[in-house]
Amino acid sequence: MPQTKTTHRHEKTDVLVIGAGAGGAIAAMQMAQAGLKTVCLEQGPWWPQRDFPHYRADWEFIRETRWNTAPNVRGLASDYPVDSSDETTLMWGGVGGATTIYTATWPRFRPSDFRKGTEHGLAPDWPIAYEDLADWYEIADRACGVAGWQGDPAMPPRGPYQTRPVPPGKMGRKAAQGLNRLGWHFWDMPVAILGEDYDGRPACNNCGNCQNGCPTGALNDMARTHWPRAIAAGCHLRTGARVECIETDDAGRATGAVYVDIETGTRHFQPADVVILAANGIGTARLLLLSESGRHPNGLANRSDQVGRNLMHHTLSIAGIWVDEPLDTHKGIVSAAYIVEEFAETDVSRGFVNGVTLHIVRMNGAGFQALGAHSGNLMPWGRHHHATFKQRFDRGIGCLIVGDDLPRPDNRVTLSDTIADSSGLPAPKVTYSLSENDERQLRFGIARSRELADALNATDYRINDFGLEAGHYSPGAWHLLGTARMGDNPETSVVNKWHQAWDCDNLFIVDGSVMCSGAAVNPTSTITALTYRASDHIKRNFANIAAGRASAHAAGA
Repeated sequence: MPQTKTTHRHEKTDVLVIGAGAGGAIAAMQMAQAGLKTVCLEQGPWWPQRDFPHYRADWEFIRETRWNTAPNVRGLASDYPVDSSDETTLMWGGVGGATTIYTATWPRFRPSDFRKGTEHGLAPDWPIAYEDLADWYEIADRACGVAGWQGDPAMPPRGPYQTRPVPPGKMGRKAAQGLNRLGWHFWDMPVAILGEDYDGRPACNNCGNCQNGCPTGALNDMARTHWPRAIAAGCHLRTGARVECIETDDAGRATGAVYVDIETGTRHFQPADVVILAANGIGTARLLLLSESGRHPNGLANRSDQVGRNLMHHTLSIAGIWVDEPLDTHKGIVSAAYIVEEFAETDVSRGFVNGVTLHIVRMNGAGFQALGAHSGNLMPWGRHHHATFKQRFDRGIGCLIVGDDLPRPDNRVTLSDTIADSSGLPAPKVTYSLSENDERQLRFGIARSRELADALNATDYRINDFGLEAGHYSPGAWHLLGTARMGDNPETSVVNKWHQAWDCDNLFIVDGSVMCSGAAVNPTSTITALTYRASDHIKRNFANIAAGRASAHAAGA
Protein backbone atom coordinates (compact mmCIF):
# COMPACT_ATOMS: atom_id res chain seq x y z
CA MET A 1 0.00 0.00 0.00
CA PRO A 2 1.37 3.49 -0.81
CA GLN A 3 2.61 5.47 2.19
CA THR A 4 0.18 8.10 3.42
CA LYS A 5 0.74 10.98 5.75
CA THR A 6 0.27 10.81 9.53
CA THR A 7 -3.17 9.76 10.70
CA HIS A 8 -5.40 12.60 11.88
CA ARG A 9 -7.84 11.59 14.64
CA HIS A 10 -11.21 13.33 14.59
CA GLU A 11 -13.58 14.02 17.45
CA LYS A 12 -15.82 11.05 18.18
CA THR A 13 -19.28 11.09 16.61
CA ASP A 14 -22.45 9.24 17.55
CA VAL A 15 -22.97 7.69 14.14
CA LEU A 16 -20.61 7.13 11.23
CA VAL A 17 -22.21 6.40 7.86
CA ILE A 18 -20.02 4.98 5.09
CA GLY A 19 -21.37 5.65 1.61
CA ALA A 20 -23.60 8.51 0.41
CA GLY A 21 -25.90 6.65 -1.98
CA ALA A 22 -29.53 5.68 -1.39
CA GLY A 23 -29.00 3.81 1.87
CA GLY A 24 -26.37 6.19 3.22
CA ALA A 25 -28.39 9.31 2.43
CA ILE A 26 -31.49 8.04 4.20
CA ALA A 27 -29.57 6.75 7.22
CA ALA A 28 -27.56 9.96 7.57
CA MET A 29 -30.67 12.12 7.28
CA GLN A 30 -32.60 10.03 9.80
CA MET A 31 -29.76 9.99 12.32
CA ALA A 32 -29.10 13.72 12.06
CA GLN A 33 -32.79 14.60 12.29
CA ALA A 34 -32.96 12.51 15.49
CA GLY A 35 -30.35 14.80 17.02
CA LEU A 36 -27.46 12.35 16.79
CA LYS A 37 -24.04 13.65 15.81
CA THR A 38 -23.55 12.13 12.37
CA VAL A 39 -20.62 11.97 9.95
CA CYS A 40 -20.79 10.43 6.47
CA LEU A 41 -17.73 9.40 4.44
CA GLU A 42 -18.02 9.21 0.64
CA GLN A 43 -15.08 8.42 -1.64
CA GLY A 44 -16.56 10.24 -4.65
CA PRO A 45 -17.31 13.95 -5.11
CA TRP A 46 -20.50 15.92 -4.97
CA TRP A 47 -21.01 16.24 -8.71
CA PRO A 48 -21.90 19.80 -9.72
CA GLN A 49 -24.67 20.11 -12.26
CA ARG A 50 -22.32 21.85 -14.68
CA ASP A 51 -20.51 18.50 -15.04
CA PHE A 52 -23.64 16.61 -16.06
CA PRO A 53 -23.35 15.41 -19.68
CA HIS A 54 -26.88 16.70 -20.13
CA TYR A 55 -25.51 20.20 -20.72
CA ARG A 56 -22.98 19.22 -23.39
CA ALA A 57 -23.46 18.87 -27.14
CA ASP A 58 -21.34 15.70 -27.02
CA TRP A 59 -23.37 14.27 -24.11
CA GLU A 60 -23.59 10.81 -25.67
CA PHE A 61 -19.82 10.55 -25.98
CA ILE A 62 -19.31 11.71 -22.37
CA ARG A 63 -21.99 9.28 -21.23
CA GLU A 64 -19.98 6.40 -22.68
CA THR A 65 -16.57 7.58 -21.42
CA ARG A 66 -15.91 9.52 -18.22
CA TRP A 67 -19.60 9.42 -17.21
CA ASN A 68 -19.85 5.70 -17.95
CA THR A 69 -21.67 3.59 -15.37
CA ALA A 70 -18.76 1.11 -15.23
CA PRO A 71 -15.83 2.14 -12.99
CA ASN A 72 -13.38 0.14 -15.12
CA VAL A 73 -14.30 2.36 -18.07
CA ARG A 74 -14.32 5.67 -16.17
CA GLY A 75 -11.09 5.01 -14.30
CA LEU A 76 -11.46 8.04 -12.03
CA ALA A 77 -9.16 8.39 -9.02
CA SER A 78 -12.23 8.32 -6.78
CA ASP A 79 -13.33 4.99 -8.25
CA TYR A 80 -12.01 1.56 -7.46
CA PRO A 81 -11.59 -0.98 -10.26
CA VAL A 82 -13.33 -4.35 -10.28
CA ASP A 83 -11.39 -7.52 -11.04
CA SER A 84 -13.78 -9.61 -13.12
CA SER A 85 -14.17 -11.29 -16.49
CA ASP A 86 -17.68 -12.45 -15.58
CA GLU A 87 -19.55 -9.17 -15.73
CA THR A 88 -19.40 -5.44 -16.35
CA THR A 89 -19.99 -4.11 -12.86
CA LEU A 90 -21.92 -0.87 -12.85
CA MET A 91 -21.71 1.59 -9.95
CA TRP A 92 -21.21 5.27 -9.35
CA GLY A 93 -18.99 7.10 -6.88
CA GLY A 94 -20.26 10.33 -5.44
CA VAL A 95 -22.95 11.93 -3.32
CA GLY A 96 -26.22 10.28 -4.28
CA GLY A 97 -24.45 7.14 -5.46
CA ALA A 98 -26.08 5.41 -8.39
CA THR A 99 -29.22 7.54 -8.00
CA THR A 100 -27.32 10.18 -9.99
CA ILE A 101 -27.20 8.01 -13.11
CA TYR A 102 -30.03 5.48 -12.78
CA THR A 103 -33.45 5.27 -14.39
CA ALA A 104 -35.40 5.59 -11.09
CA THR A 105 -37.44 2.51 -11.91
CA TRP A 106 -39.40 1.96 -8.69
CA PRO A 107 -41.46 -1.27 -8.48
CA ARG A 108 -41.89 -2.98 -5.14
CA PHE A 109 -40.98 -6.56 -4.33
CA ARG A 110 -43.93 -8.93 -4.25
CA PRO A 111 -45.06 -10.75 -1.07
CA SER A 112 -43.78 -14.04 -2.51
CA ASP A 113 -40.30 -12.55 -2.94
CA PHE A 114 -39.84 -12.62 0.83
CA ARG A 115 -40.62 -16.34 1.21
CA LYS A 116 -38.66 -18.21 -1.43
CA GLY A 117 -37.48 -20.71 1.16
CA THR A 118 -41.07 -21.72 1.75
CA GLU A 119 -41.93 -21.59 -1.94
CA HIS A 120 -39.13 -23.75 -3.32
CA GLY A 121 -36.19 -23.84 -0.90
CA LEU A 122 -33.54 -22.69 -3.39
CA ALA A 123 -33.27 -19.31 -1.68
CA PRO A 124 -33.88 -18.52 2.00
CA ASP A 125 -36.97 -16.91 3.45
CA TRP A 126 -36.35 -13.34 4.57
CA PRO A 127 -36.62 -12.77 8.32
CA ILE A 128 -39.29 -10.17 7.51
CA ALA A 129 -42.42 -10.27 5.34
CA TYR A 130 -43.87 -7.85 2.81
CA GLU A 131 -46.31 -6.73 5.49
CA ASP A 132 -43.41 -5.68 7.73
CA LEU A 133 -42.15 -3.39 4.99
CA ALA A 134 -45.41 -2.08 3.53
CA ASP A 135 -45.63 1.08 5.68
CA TRP A 136 -41.94 1.80 5.08
CA TYR A 137 -42.48 1.59 1.32
CA GLU A 138 -45.09 4.34 1.75
CA ILE A 139 -42.74 6.52 3.81
CA ALA A 140 -39.92 6.09 1.29
CA ASP A 141 -42.21 6.85 -1.63
CA ARG A 142 -43.40 10.10 -0.07
CA ALA A 143 -39.81 11.20 0.51
CA CYS A 144 -38.65 10.31 -3.00
CA GLY A 145 -41.75 11.18 -5.04
CA VAL A 146 -43.13 8.26 -7.06
CA ALA A 147 -45.34 8.41 -10.14
CA GLY A 148 -47.83 5.67 -11.00
CA TRP A 149 -51.42 4.52 -11.26
CA GLN A 150 -53.27 2.88 -8.38
CA GLY A 151 -55.04 -0.45 -8.72
CA ASP A 152 -52.53 -2.89 -10.21
CA PRO A 153 -54.27 -6.24 -9.57
CA ALA A 154 -50.92 -8.07 -9.59
CA MET A 155 -49.75 -6.24 -6.45
CA PRO A 156 -51.14 -5.74 -2.92
CA PRO A 157 -53.17 -2.56 -2.26
CA ARG A 158 -50.98 0.41 -1.52
CA GLY A 159 -51.19 4.06 -0.56
CA PRO A 160 -51.51 6.83 -3.14
CA TYR A 161 -48.74 7.68 -5.57
CA GLN A 162 -47.37 11.17 -5.28
CA THR A 163 -48.11 12.01 -8.92
CA ARG A 164 -49.70 10.51 -11.98
CA PRO A 165 -47.34 8.65 -14.35
CA VAL A 166 -45.10 10.30 -16.86
CA PRO A 167 -46.97 9.80 -20.19
CA PRO A 168 -46.15 6.54 -22.02
CA GLY A 169 -45.92 8.38 -25.35
CA LYS A 170 -46.17 6.89 -28.82
CA MET A 171 -43.76 4.09 -27.98
CA GLY A 172 -45.75 3.03 -24.94
CA ARG A 173 -49.04 3.10 -26.81
CA LYS A 174 -47.56 0.99 -29.61
CA ALA A 175 -46.14 -1.57 -27.19
CA ALA A 176 -49.53 -1.74 -25.46
CA GLN A 177 -51.13 -2.83 -28.73
CA GLY A 178 -48.88 -5.87 -28.88
CA LEU A 179 -49.30 -6.68 -25.20
CA ASN A 180 -53.07 -6.52 -25.50
CA ARG A 181 -53.01 -8.82 -28.53
CA LEU A 182 -51.07 -11.33 -26.45
CA GLY A 183 -53.44 -10.94 -23.50
CA TRP A 184 -50.57 -10.31 -21.06
CA HIS A 185 -51.04 -8.31 -17.88
CA PHE A 186 -49.09 -5.05 -17.86
CA TRP A 187 -49.23 -1.83 -15.89
CA ASP A 188 -47.64 1.61 -15.82
CA MET A 189 -44.21 1.17 -14.28
CA PRO A 190 -43.86 3.00 -10.95
CA VAL A 191 -40.94 5.41 -11.28
CA ALA A 192 -39.36 7.93 -8.92
CA ILE A 193 -39.71 10.56 -11.64
CA LEU A 194 -42.44 13.13 -11.21
CA GLY A 195 -45.38 13.30 -13.60
CA GLU A 196 -46.51 16.51 -11.89
CA ASP A 197 -44.88 19.13 -9.67
CA TYR A 198 -44.29 17.76 -6.17
CA ASP A 199 -42.53 18.87 -2.99
CA GLY A 200 -40.86 21.85 -4.65
CA ARG A 201 -39.65 19.79 -7.60
CA PRO A 202 -40.91 20.13 -11.21
CA ALA A 203 -42.59 17.55 -13.36
CA CYS A 204 -40.43 15.65 -15.85
CA ASN A 205 -39.92 17.52 -19.13
CA ASN A 206 -39.44 14.28 -21.14
CA CYS A 207 -35.94 15.21 -22.29
CA GLY A 208 -34.96 11.53 -22.44
CA ASN A 209 -31.57 11.86 -20.73
CA CYS A 210 -32.31 10.37 -17.30
CA GLN A 211 -28.93 8.68 -16.91
CA ASN A 212 -26.97 11.85 -17.60
CA GLY A 213 -27.89 13.39 -14.27
CA CYS A 214 -31.34 14.94 -14.10
CA PRO A 215 -30.83 18.74 -14.27
CA THR A 216 -34.31 19.71 -13.08
CA GLY A 217 -34.81 17.52 -10.00
CA ALA A 218 -37.79 15.67 -11.45
CA LEU A 219 -35.89 12.41 -10.94
CA ASN A 220 -35.17 11.27 -7.38
CA ASP A 221 -31.43 11.85 -7.02
CA MET A 222 -30.54 11.51 -3.34
CA ALA A 223 -28.15 14.43 -3.77
CA ARG A 224 -31.23 16.57 -4.45
CA THR A 225 -33.95 15.00 -2.30
CA HIS A 226 -32.26 13.71 0.87
CA TRP A 227 -28.77 15.13 1.26
CA PRO A 228 -29.83 18.78 1.61
CA ARG A 229 -32.10 17.71 4.47
CA ALA A 230 -29.37 15.62 6.08
CA ILE A 231 -26.92 18.52 5.98
CA ALA A 232 -29.53 20.99 7.23
CA ALA A 233 -30.09 18.65 10.19
CA GLY A 234 -26.38 18.76 11.02
CA CYS A 235 -24.83 15.77 9.25
CA HIS A 236 -21.16 16.37 8.37
CA LEU A 237 -20.51 14.96 4.89
CA ARG A 238 -16.89 14.39 3.81
CA THR A 239 -16.30 13.63 0.15
CA GLY A 240 -13.11 12.26 -1.38
CA ALA A 241 -12.81 10.02 1.69
CA ARG A 242 -11.77 6.46 0.82
CA VAL A 243 -12.36 4.12 3.75
CA GLU A 244 -9.53 1.61 4.26
CA CYS A 245 -11.12 -0.39 7.05
CA ILE A 246 -13.56 -0.37 9.93
CA GLU A 247 -11.60 -0.59 13.17
CA THR A 248 -12.69 -2.79 16.09
CA ASP A 249 -11.71 -3.06 19.76
CA ASP A 250 -10.67 -6.07 21.82
CA ALA A 251 -14.32 -7.01 22.28
CA GLY A 252 -14.83 -7.03 18.50
CA ARG A 253 -17.06 -3.93 18.46
CA ALA A 254 -16.66 -1.23 15.81
CA THR A 255 -14.79 1.86 16.99
CA GLY A 256 -14.82 3.85 13.74
CA ALA A 257 -13.11 3.88 10.37
CA VAL A 258 -9.72 4.68 8.91
CA TYR A 259 -9.94 6.63 5.66
CA VAL A 260 -7.64 8.36 3.21
CA ASP A 261 -8.23 11.80 1.76
CA ILE A 262 -7.89 10.92 -1.94
CA GLU A 263 -6.66 14.39 -2.90
CA THR A 264 -3.99 14.90 -0.20
CA GLY A 265 -3.14 11.33 0.76
CA THR A 266 -3.67 12.13 4.45
CA ARG A 267 -4.90 9.24 6.56
CA HIS A 268 -7.68 9.94 9.09
CA PHE A 269 -9.46 8.05 11.82
CA GLN A 270 -13.09 8.84 12.53
CA PRO A 271 -14.26 7.26 15.82
CA ALA A 272 -17.96 6.55 16.35
CA ASP A 273 -20.33 4.77 18.70
CA VAL A 274 -22.28 3.19 15.84
CA VAL A 275 -21.21 2.49 12.25
CA ILE A 276 -23.70 2.21 9.37
CA LEU A 277 -22.27 0.72 6.18
CA ALA A 278 -23.93 1.55 2.85
CA ALA A 279 -21.32 0.94 0.15
CA ASN A 280 -23.41 -1.26 -2.24
CA GLY A 281 -23.34 -5.03 -2.73
CA ILE A 282 -19.75 -4.98 -4.00
CA GLY A 283 -18.22 -2.23 -1.88
CA THR A 284 -19.74 -3.38 1.40
CA ALA A 285 -18.40 -6.91 1.02
CA ARG A 286 -15.01 -5.55 0.01
CA LEU A 287 -14.76 -3.27 3.04
CA LEU A 288 -15.83 -6.00 5.45
CA LEU A 289 -13.16 -8.30 4.02
CA LEU A 290 -10.57 -5.51 4.27
CA SER A 291 -11.47 -5.04 7.95
CA GLU A 292 -10.03 -8.28 9.26
CA SER A 293 -8.58 -8.29 12.78
CA GLY A 294 -7.71 -10.67 15.58
CA ARG A 295 -11.35 -10.88 16.62
CA HIS A 296 -12.50 -10.99 12.99
CA PRO A 297 -9.81 -13.04 11.21
CA ASN A 298 -11.93 -13.76 8.10
CA GLY A 299 -13.12 -10.19 7.74
CA LEU A 300 -15.48 -8.12 9.83
CA ALA A 301 -18.86 -9.75 10.61
CA ASN A 302 -17.82 -12.87 8.70
CA ARG A 303 -17.85 -15.70 11.22
CA SER A 304 -20.52 -17.33 9.04
CA ASP A 305 -18.28 -17.10 5.93
CA GLN A 306 -21.23 -15.48 4.15
CA VAL A 307 -19.68 -12.07 3.51
CA GLY A 308 -19.23 -11.69 -0.23
CA ARG A 309 -21.23 -14.81 -1.07
CA ASN A 310 -24.66 -15.16 -2.71
CA LEU A 311 -24.10 -12.31 -5.18
CA MET A 312 -27.16 -11.65 -7.33
CA HIS A 313 -27.51 -9.38 -10.37
CA HIS A 314 -30.80 -10.59 -11.89
CA THR A 315 -30.87 -12.51 -15.14
CA LEU A 316 -30.77 -9.79 -17.78
CA SER A 317 -31.27 -9.43 -21.50
CA ILE A 318 -32.44 -6.60 -23.74
CA ALA A 319 -34.38 -6.92 -26.99
CA GLY A 320 -34.62 -4.28 -29.69
CA ILE A 321 -37.91 -4.30 -31.58
CA TRP A 322 -38.39 -2.10 -34.65
CA VAL A 323 -41.69 -1.22 -36.34
CA ASP A 324 -42.65 0.76 -39.41
CA GLU A 325 -43.81 3.99 -37.77
CA PRO A 326 -42.22 6.81 -35.75
CA LEU A 327 -42.47 6.35 -31.98
CA ASP A 328 -40.54 9.28 -30.44
CA THR A 329 -38.41 6.64 -28.77
CA HIS A 330 -35.72 9.17 -27.85
CA LYS A 331 -38.20 11.31 -25.90
CA GLY A 332 -39.54 10.64 -22.43
CA ILE A 333 -38.16 8.68 -19.49
CA VAL A 334 -35.73 5.96 -20.49
CA SER A 335 -37.15 3.21 -18.29
CA ALA A 336 -39.88 2.25 -18.27
CA ALA A 337 -43.29 2.95 -19.72
CA TYR A 338 -44.77 -0.37 -18.63
CA ILE A 339 -43.97 -3.45 -16.58
CA VAL A 340 -45.28 -6.81 -17.82
CA GLU A 341 -46.07 -8.94 -14.76
CA GLU A 342 -47.68 -11.89 -16.52
CA PHE A 343 -44.72 -14.16 -15.69
CA ALA A 344 -43.56 -12.69 -12.38
CA GLU A 345 -44.49 -15.64 -10.15
CA THR A 346 -43.06 -19.16 -10.10
CA ASP A 347 -44.75 -21.64 -12.43
CA VAL A 348 -42.77 -24.90 -12.38
CA SER A 349 -44.44 -26.06 -15.61
CA ARG A 350 -42.08 -23.60 -17.34
CA GLY A 351 -39.11 -25.66 -16.18
CA PHE A 352 -37.67 -23.26 -13.59
CA VAL A 353 -38.50 -21.51 -10.33
CA ASN A 354 -38.86 -17.75 -9.78
CA GLY A 355 -40.26 -15.29 -12.25
CA VAL A 356 -39.51 -12.85 -15.05
CA THR A 357 -40.79 -9.37 -15.78
CA LEU A 358 -40.55 -7.46 -19.05
CA HIS A 359 -39.94 -3.70 -19.00
CA ILE A 360 -40.88 -1.57 -22.00
CA VAL A 361 -38.01 0.92 -22.29
CA ARG A 362 -36.81 3.64 -24.64
CA MET A 363 -33.63 3.81 -26.72
CA ASN A 364 -31.88 7.07 -25.75
CA GLY A 365 -30.49 9.45 -28.36
CA ALA A 366 -29.45 9.33 -31.99
CA GLY A 367 -25.85 8.36 -31.32
CA PHE A 368 -26.86 5.51 -29.03
CA GLN A 369 -29.35 4.23 -31.61
CA ALA A 370 -26.78 4.43 -34.40
CA LEU A 371 -24.48 2.25 -32.30
CA GLY A 372 -27.13 -0.40 -31.98
CA ALA A 373 -29.21 0.80 -29.04
CA HIS A 374 -29.81 -1.80 -26.34
CA SER A 375 -29.43 -4.81 -28.62
CA GLY A 376 -26.10 -3.83 -30.17
CA ASN A 377 -27.79 -3.82 -33.58
CA LEU A 378 -25.05 -1.67 -35.10
CA MET A 379 -26.07 0.38 -38.10
CA PRO A 380 -23.72 -0.03 -41.09
CA TRP A 381 -21.04 2.56 -41.71
CA GLY A 382 -20.42 3.88 -45.19
CA ARG A 383 -22.84 4.76 -47.95
CA HIS A 384 -25.74 2.79 -46.48
CA HIS A 385 -25.52 4.38 -43.04
CA HIS A 386 -27.88 7.32 -43.59
CA ALA A 387 -30.55 5.24 -45.30
CA THR A 388 -30.47 2.64 -42.55
CA PHE A 389 -30.48 5.29 -39.84
CA LYS A 390 -33.51 6.96 -41.41
CA GLN A 391 -35.27 3.61 -41.54
CA ARG A 392 -34.57 2.71 -37.89
CA PHE A 393 -34.21 5.90 -35.87
CA ASP A 394 -37.22 6.72 -33.73
CA ARG A 395 -38.97 3.44 -34.60
CA GLY A 396 -37.64 1.17 -31.89
CA ILE A 397 -39.02 -0.34 -28.70
CA GLY A 398 -36.72 -1.70 -26.02
CA CYS A 399 -37.80 -4.75 -24.06
CA LEU A 400 -35.72 -5.38 -20.94
CA ILE A 401 -35.99 -8.91 -19.53
CA VAL A 402 -35.42 -9.06 -15.76
CA GLY A 403 -35.37 -12.41 -13.96
CA ASP A 404 -34.92 -13.43 -10.34
CA ASP A 405 -31.56 -15.23 -10.19
CA LEU A 406 -30.86 -17.66 -7.37
CA PRO A 407 -28.37 -16.79 -4.61
CA ARG A 408 -25.39 -19.12 -4.98
CA PRO A 409 -22.42 -19.26 -2.58
CA ASP A 410 -19.86 -19.46 -5.40
CA ASN A 411 -21.17 -16.22 -6.95
CA ARG A 412 -19.18 -13.95 -4.74
CA VAL A 413 -16.94 -10.99 -3.98
CA THR A 414 -13.40 -11.60 -2.72
CA LEU A 415 -10.26 -9.44 -2.68
CA SER A 416 -8.08 -9.27 -5.78
CA ASP A 417 -4.48 -10.44 -5.65
CA THR A 418 -3.52 -8.45 -8.75
CA ILE A 419 -5.53 -5.21 -8.99
CA ALA A 420 -5.68 -2.28 -6.56
CA ASP A 421 -7.26 1.16 -6.42
CA SER A 422 -5.31 4.42 -6.54
CA SER A 423 -4.67 4.19 -2.79
CA GLY A 424 -3.22 0.70 -3.08
CA LEU A 425 -6.20 -1.12 -1.55
CA PRO A 426 -7.06 -4.48 -3.15
CA ALA A 427 -9.88 -4.24 -5.67
CA PRO A 428 -12.93 -6.44 -5.26
CA LYS A 429 -12.78 -9.59 -7.33
CA VAL A 430 -16.17 -10.68 -8.64
CA THR A 431 -17.08 -14.19 -9.78
CA TYR A 432 -20.54 -14.73 -11.25
CA SER A 433 -22.32 -17.26 -13.45
CA LEU A 434 -25.86 -18.47 -14.05
CA SER A 435 -27.29 -21.63 -12.57
CA GLU A 436 -29.11 -24.04 -14.86
CA ASN A 437 -32.38 -22.74 -13.41
CA ASP A 438 -31.38 -19.14 -14.15
CA GLU A 439 -30.42 -19.95 -17.72
CA ARG A 440 -33.78 -21.60 -18.41
CA GLN A 441 -35.49 -18.60 -16.86
CA LEU A 442 -33.56 -16.18 -19.06
CA ARG A 443 -34.26 -18.13 -22.24
CA PHE A 444 -37.95 -18.14 -21.34
CA GLY A 445 -37.92 -14.35 -20.99
CA ILE A 446 -36.12 -13.90 -24.30
CA ALA A 447 -38.73 -16.06 -26.01
CA ARG A 448 -41.48 -13.83 -24.62
CA SER A 449 -39.76 -10.73 -26.03
CA ARG A 450 -39.79 -12.44 -29.44
CA GLU A 451 -43.52 -13.09 -29.07
CA LEU A 452 -44.04 -9.40 -28.39
CA ALA A 453 -42.09 -8.50 -31.53
CA ASP A 454 -44.29 -10.85 -33.57
CA ALA A 455 -47.45 -9.38 -32.05
CA LEU A 456 -46.24 -5.93 -33.13
CA ASN A 457 -45.48 -7.09 -36.70
CA ALA A 458 -41.92 -5.94 -36.14
CA THR A 459 -39.72 -5.11 -39.11
CA ASP A 460 -36.69 -6.33 -37.15
CA TYR A 461 -35.86 -7.92 -33.80
CA ARG A 462 -32.44 -8.24 -32.21
CA ILE A 463 -31.43 -9.55 -28.81
CA ASN A 464 -28.57 -8.65 -26.52
CA ASP A 465 -28.23 -11.79 -24.39
CA PHE A 466 -24.94 -10.67 -22.76
CA GLY A 467 -23.08 -13.67 -24.18
CA LEU A 468 -25.57 -16.38 -23.25
CA GLU A 469 -25.48 -18.06 -26.67
CA ALA A 470 -21.70 -17.67 -26.88
CA GLY A 471 -21.41 -19.74 -23.71
CA HIS A 472 -20.13 -17.04 -21.36
CA TYR A 473 -22.90 -14.94 -19.88
CA SER A 474 -21.43 -11.61 -18.77
CA PRO A 475 -24.20 -9.23 -17.75
CA GLY A 476 -24.16 -5.52 -17.38
CA ALA A 477 -24.41 -5.90 -13.60
CA TRP A 478 -26.61 -2.96 -12.64
CA HIS A 479 -27.94 -4.52 -9.44
CA LEU A 480 -25.51 -5.58 -6.70
CA LEU A 481 -27.33 -7.74 -4.17
CA GLY A 482 -27.06 -10.40 -1.51
CA THR A 483 -23.43 -10.34 -0.32
CA ALA A 484 -24.18 -9.63 3.37
CA ARG A 485 -27.64 -11.04 3.63
CA MET A 486 -30.03 -10.82 6.55
CA GLY A 487 -31.48 -13.80 8.36
CA ASP A 488 -32.61 -15.36 11.63
CA ASN A 489 -29.56 -17.62 11.95
CA PRO A 490 -26.05 -16.19 12.53
CA GLU A 491 -24.56 -19.33 10.97
CA THR A 492 -26.12 -18.60 7.57
CA SER A 493 -26.44 -14.80 7.46
CA VAL A 494 -24.45 -11.66 8.17
CA VAL A 495 -27.06 -9.35 9.74
CA ASN A 496 -30.33 -9.84 11.58
CA LYS A 497 -33.75 -8.50 10.62
CA TRP A 498 -32.77 -5.03 11.88
CA HIS A 499 -29.65 -4.99 9.66
CA GLN A 500 -27.41 -5.41 12.74
CA ALA A 501 -24.29 -7.54 12.24
CA TRP A 502 -24.41 -10.73 14.25
CA ASP A 503 -20.69 -10.55 15.07
CA CYS A 504 -20.41 -6.79 15.67
CA ASP A 505 -23.48 -5.41 17.40
CA ASN A 506 -22.84 -1.70 16.73
CA LEU A 507 -22.43 -2.24 12.97
CA PHE A 508 -25.43 -1.98 10.63
CA ILE A 509 -25.64 -2.52 6.86
CA VAL A 510 -28.22 -0.69 4.71
CA ASP A 511 -27.79 -1.44 1.02
CA GLY A 512 -28.62 -4.18 -1.50
CA SER A 513 -26.12 -6.56 0.05
CA VAL A 514 -28.61 -7.49 2.81
CA MET A 515 -31.17 -8.93 0.39
CA CYS A 516 -31.92 -12.66 0.68
CA SER A 517 -33.39 -12.82 -2.83
CA GLY A 518 -33.49 -10.32 -5.65
CA ALA A 519 -37.04 -10.56 -7.05
CA ALA A 520 -37.58 -9.88 -10.75
CA VAL A 521 -37.56 -6.10 -10.48
CA ASN A 522 -35.22 -3.20 -9.75
CA PRO A 523 -34.18 -3.05 -6.08
CA THR A 524 -33.91 0.65 -5.18
CA SER A 525 -37.48 1.05 -3.93
CA THR A 526 -36.95 -1.86 -1.55
CA ILE A 527 -33.50 -0.63 -0.45
CA THR A 528 -35.00 2.71 0.52
CA ALA A 529 -37.88 1.12 2.45
CA LEU A 530 -35.49 -1.24 4.26
CA THR A 531 -33.24 1.68 5.20
CA TYR A 532 -36.08 3.76 6.61
CA ARG A 533 -37.12 0.76 8.71
CA ALA A 534 -33.59 0.03 9.95
CA SER A 535 -32.91 3.71 10.67
CA ASP A 536 -36.03 3.96 12.79
CA HIS A 537 -34.85 0.95 14.82
CA ILE A 538 -31.38 2.46 15.33
CA LYS A 539 -32.82 5.82 16.42
CA ARG A 540 -35.19 4.27 18.94
CA ASN A 541 -32.56 1.97 20.40
CA PHE A 542 -29.45 4.10 19.98
CA ALA A 543 -28.43 4.36 23.63
CA ASN A 544 -28.60 0.60 24.14
CA ILE A 545 -26.84 -0.13 20.84
CA ALA A 546 -24.03 2.30 21.57
CA ALA A 547 -23.56 0.84 25.05
CA GLY A 548 -23.61 -2.75 23.83
CA ARG A 549 -26.90 -3.56 25.56
CA ALA A 550 -28.78 -4.45 22.34
CA SER A 551 -26.91 -7.42 20.92
CA ALA A 552 -27.69 -8.77 17.48
CA HIS A 553 -28.90 -12.02 19.03
CA ALA A 554 -31.31 -10.23 21.34
CA ALA A 555 -32.47 -7.72 18.72
CA GLY A 556 -32.99 -10.47 16.16
CA ALA A 557 -35.08 -12.60 18.51
